[in-house]
Formats: sequence, C-alpha cells, structure tokens
Amino acid sequence: MVNPGTTGPDCRTRVNFDRNAELPGYRVEEGGRHVCIPFMPTAQLVPPAFTGDFYVQEFTDARIRARWADCRANRTCAEPARAGAVAFTTAERRRTGTMDPQGRVDAQGQVDLRAIRRPGFFARFGEPIAQAEPRAWTVEFTVPRDSYERRHLNLDTPIQLRGWYIEGTGTEDGAGARRRALIILSNGGGNEITGIDDPAATGVARNAAGEFVAVADASASEQPGMRHWRGFAAALNAAGFDVLVTDRRGNGISGGVSGYNTAEQARDLFRMLDALETGEGVRLLSPGGELLSGAAVRGRLLAGQRATDIPVVLAGYSRGSYATAWAMHQNFVEDCDRDVPDGACRPPLGRANIRGAILYGPNSGGLGWRVAGHDMIEAALRVERNTTYYPDGDVLAGVARWPALQIVKGTWDYVEGLEGSLSVLHRARGLRDIFVSRGPHPLNTQHPEAMRLVGLRMATFARAAVLGQTAMEGAREPADLRELVLSSPPLWEATTAPAN
Repeated sequence: MVNPGTTGPDCRTRVNFDRNAELPGYRVEEGGRHVCIPFMPTAQLVPPAFTGDFYVQEFTDARIRARWADCRANRTCAEPARAGAVAFTTAERRRTGTMDPQGRVDAQGQVDLRAIRRPGFFARFGEPIAQAEPRAWTVEFTVPRDSYERRHLNLDTPIQLRGWYIEGTGTEDGAGARRRALIILSNGGGNEITGIDDPAATGVARNAAGEFVAVADASASEQPGMRHWRGFAAALNAAGFDVLVTDRRGNGISGGVSGYNTAEQARDLFRMLDALETGEGVRLLSPGGELLSGAAVRGRLLAGQRATDIPVVLAGYSRGSYATAWAMHQNFVEDCDRDVPDGACRPPLGRANIRGAILYGPNSGGLGWRVAGHDMIEAALRVERNTTYYPDGDVLAGVARWPALQIVKGTWDYVEGLEGSLSVLHRARGLRDIFVSRGPHPLNTQHPEAMRLVGLRMATFARAAVLGQTAMEGAREPADLRELVLSSPPLWEATTAPAN
C-alpha cells in the first residue's frame, strides 16, 4: 500500500532476508536489462474521511492513552497488547565473550576497564575500527535505573554504561582550520559494540521452507552485523570527528536489566556529555593505559570544551534511533516523563550545540507509520510497565524544530514503510538528507560497499550539520517515492539477487 497521490509501483519482486516475501517496486534499466527495485510499503493509510494530520494527531501520547482506556476493557484488544509489552520489558541475552572469553565482563558488577575489548581487538577481522586504537579511551558512566526497574523490579542502585570514546583530529571548516566536534552513537536493539562479528558468518541460514532466517550461533559470530556499525564509527572518526559509543542500558557490557526505555536512554546521552565535563561518576582508561576517575577526568575529553559548547551530532541505529529521536525531542521541543503516572513536562533543554540527528533504520515517523496495533503495545508499556519505547506523534510533530536530519535505511526495512521516512524528511525545516540501500533492516547481510557509502554519507552530513550549512555536498533530495527507491546504489544484500 502507498498513500493516494503517490506514484504507484510498476512491478513486484521477491526479497529474501529478512522479509522472505514479494514486495512492490519500481522498474529501472541496469546492466542492459530491466530490474525491479523493491520497497517496503506503508502499513497504515490515512482513513478516507479523516481531515487533519493523521500520523501526528491519532498517535500522540494523549491519543494512544485514550484508546488504551477502551482497549484494556476488551480482552481481545488488551491481551495481545499486554503480551507485546511484556516482550519489550524482558531482559536480553548478552553475547560478548561467548565466542572468545577475552572481553567477557560482569556487566552488573565492578569491571576492570582493561578487560573490555578495544578497537585494536578487531584488527584480526580486518575491521577499519582497529585503526582508531591509538585514539581510543575506554569509558564508564554511572547513571540511575529506569522507571521499570525501580517500580517493577525494586532495583534502585545505579548502573554503569560502558564503551569507547575515540578522539578525532577535527573536521575541515572550509577556511583552512579544523573544528572539533562529537558524534554520539546509540546501538540498535540487543547490539553490543564490542561483540565479535566474523565477516565470514552472516548470522543467516536457509530453513526447510527455503526462507532466510536469523540464526544464533556464537561459535561463528557474537553480534552479526556489528562490523558495519563499527565501520560507521570508523568512518566518522576518520573524517575527524570525536566518537562516543556505549552499549545501551540492559545490553552487552553495560549494566541494567531493561533495554527498551528509549526515552530514558535519550537522557543517558545528555548525562554522559555532562559527566565528561564534570567527571562525576566517570571512569576512563586512556590509550596509554592510565586509569582516571572523578576530578581527574575533567578536561581530558570533549576536546577540552564544555558539554554545552562542543558541537554534537546524535546518531542511532534501530532502537538507538528511537533514543536519538527522543533526545532531539527533549532538547528542542519538550522533556516529558511519559513512563510514570501524571508525568510532568518541562521546557526543552535547549542546548544549541546539538546540531542534528542521523537516524539509521528508524521509526522516524512514529507509531502511525508502524503496523496497526503497535500503538496499543506502546500505551500498555507506558501505563502498565512504566516504559517509553516507540516515538509517538508528538515526536513526529517536533521534527520541524530539529536543526538537521539525515535518514538512512534499506528499501525493504520493515520498521516503517519507505514512504513514511520520506514524509518525515519533508517535515524537517533545516539541513536534511535521505539515503537508501537495497537491503533489509538488519545489518548482517548488507553489501559491504553499500555500508562503506553509508559511512561516507554520514560523515558528509555530520560535517554540514556542525558547520551550520543548509545544503549537503553530493546530495540530491528525491522528488517522490519512485525517485527515492531508484536512487539506491545497484548493490544488493547478500541473499537477494536482482530480478526482472
């Protein structure tokens, strides 16, 4: 399905991982033959009689709560919503250290920072991130528990977020000088920044029905696809940016049980920034092996700048893109507590040094662009399990206040239809860019060259955002859905081949 008024598809073709389905597409001539380029269609269309902004108005926090009040009284409606909510507050398996014990730590306990894998560890797999070893600091931040853990698990001790801070050399400012700026990366759901990803193992296999499905085989890879996410970090750092990336709470080498409260994870981004300035609750391991904490941390990172001064671009993949979107909302629109009863709303943080957002594989359009029923799962999460997960219509409405937005995704990314992402881009009023590749939502099977192009595109966008530019070098905004689909490079994910 596409919205009325959109140029309709002119072909259909099958994709394998991870949809294993026939999808609509647009036809293009490549290599002397016509090829059908598939895309993920829109899940929910605007009702014919609706007037107004459907994807905002019908999916605000207030609106989904009102529908939940009716839904919870109806067993047929409430039971699947509650089941989905339970799934989104379940602890996730931690995989780092299952393939190689080096780097395995007790994420909930006291950790020797020297035991955490560093970028150089991945030289054995030929990953570009290994080149950042001389500039990489291992970092640990202390943050509070989220509301689900406090209210449902009776846990109130602080937890630690762990990962890397990789210093950059500055990005060229166009006047012969180099300007230091920071990119904060938020991992996808369950992703672990120090997890092994053997490039010879995609984490995908063909089942008896002939479908390509994800397989969990720690003997081959702990985190299939993470080499590409680390590749983006390497590309950004090679372009001169400082890069901060930690495992999100509830995942990998970071503490906590729940990994789904993305609005709380958004606050973690600001907490980490502030902590690097003050040193409060921070431990660092320098590239030379020096251990620092507390007051000794002050001034060592952030290029010696204040947390509210250094230019910052926020970037996230999948669930990490939700956290990024919430952080942009908290900074530019409003800072609301959606996960507690009678939660307060405060004015936005208003930090002028937050220059833009990069959303990879996002639900950038919020609940309305998802499959019907996800709004009731989200309402149940907020009301009954004190967790804010999916961005809502309020976040979508606020995109117009963001200074810069880049969207990156596969053309058959299931999270939201491609038309939804394009619609969100058109809401942005500042610097904006969209890039699509021929692949699914997961990173496992993406074409390596496509992922290299993504890293370069991210770096180009981040530089433009930091410099306050309104246009981006080498980017051309697509006029419509067809033009967006056909803008994808002729590089296909590993399990799907082009078809006439």
